[in-house]
Amino acid sequence: MKFLFIILLTFLSLTSNADTKFYSKFSPNQGDEAFEIIYEKVKSSKNFVYATIYSWSDKGITDSFKEALEKGVEVKIVLHPSLAKKASIQKIAKELEELGADLKIAKMNMHEKFVLIDDNFVVNSSANMSGGAKTKYSENFIYHSNESIEGKALLVQFKKEFIILWNSAKDIFTKGETIAEKLPLETLQNLPESSDVTLYSSSMNFKVTENKVTSSAYKQGKYYTLSRNGGVKNQTWLVRDAILKNIKAAKMNIYLSLNHFNIRDISDALIDAVKRGVEVKLAVDNQEFKTRINNKEMTPQFVSDWKKIEGNSKKTAPVRVKYYSHLPSPRYWLLNHHKFILIDYDQENLDGTTLISGSYNLSKTAEHNQFDNMVVYKTIRNERIFKSFMKEFNSLWSWNRDSKDLPKEEFINQFTDLKDDTSVSLHMKEAISLNWDEVLKLRRKVSSFAKGIFKGLYSHKDCLYYDIKKQAFWGCPR
Repeated sequence: MKFLFIILLTFLSLTSNADTKFYSKFSPNQGDEAFEIIYEKVKSSKNFVYATIYSWSDKGITDSFKEALEKGVEVKIVLHPSLAKKASIQKIAKELEELGADLKIAKMNMHEKFVLIDDNFVVNSSANMSGGAKTKYSENFIYHSNESIEGKALLVQFKKEFIILWNSAKDIFTKGETIAEKLPLETLQNLPESSDVTLYSSSMNFKVTENKVTSSAYKQGKYYTLSRNGGVKNQTWLVRDAILKNIKAAKMNIYLSLNHFNIRDISDALIDAVKRGVEVKLAVDNQEFKTRINNKEMTPQFVSDWKKIEGNSKKTAPVRVKYYSHLPSPRYWLLNHHKFILIDYDQENLDGTTLISGSYNLSKTAEHNQFDNMVVYKTIRNERIFKSFMKEFNSLWSWNRDSKDLPKEEFINQFTDLKDDTSVSLHMKEAISLNWDEVLKLRRKVSSFAKGIFKGLYSHKDCLYYDIKKQAFWGCPR
């Protein structure tokens, strides 16, 4: 009996410790806290900080890098190519490099968003380093430490990923310095390292080879060349295939929260899952709503195919849109910027649950034209993040809906109330979760009294209002 009691205490201790090693935060409600964790980890670093950045307007992370540098910490950052052309980022790059940092420009679009610190901490996220990601968008952050076997394995995987990104990137020269140093890598084999927590990256669709020291590429800091496995026409789909494998293995449910969904194979796999009795739900961003199938966005394709399943033609498709604009503009985004999939969630038995989360939108662009990642989490040791992501999905599913699961009237009315009795708003300050039929109903209602609003909307999406009497857009940027 005493022996069994000791085993029970040991198990409880292990599962309790696991809770502290993998944990998550979500914007916008926890956005400030989520960013503060990153700031504090960077500031308290002792040896190195490695970061990949797609969008950068957050002063807090800049100040954190500076504080780390002032302590003598090695700071290396790989930037999205177009970001490096911005005057504000060039200024920051110069300031950081004067303090000892090294910045490089990625070989192709740098869409990954992770920060790796001292071989003992990494945060992987859907969020960019921006104010919107902190306070307006729906985002997730997963924090990992080296205090578990899984954490140590994942840290090794992320470090290898950063080294490949770094060694294939072009150096930024701001003060006449020599090229930034090459980071050492034991093997150039670029494949996922299977474990209960596994990193899959679009970089793994490329073969890694070393450039000659005498080559012009090497002298630009590009120590590695990445060549497409299978070539341009037949390039491998490593991340997509990992996602498909898990969708096809689903037995009970699949919950997806998405910003962009452009891969037909995944839509078809979800429809097959529905046909075999798996519950499938999609919580998507406003940008995914389209009135017609266009063979690009797959959310309307999924809705159409779901309706064609026997018995579903008159039912409401299990898709909800985070709706905040009649046509979204980056000026007024309230994005559902998540990219996660939760599979076989069972509150009573989470041992069979899988979470897939990272920076990878479900698109060919994410797979072949930019650097993106997804991490696959399995086993009961990830129970805490499974529960937190299920809670986040449910929050998005019921965003500003009432206890009867109906849209709250005050949030629906914001789309139809008139400013000065003449103008309807195009963009809202509050989002609401609407199913496909509810969106269509709302748009029909708006169209009935605001004649012509949707006809010219695409070229006027940056405007604020539509005058129903003049049938003209106004509040447009100059």
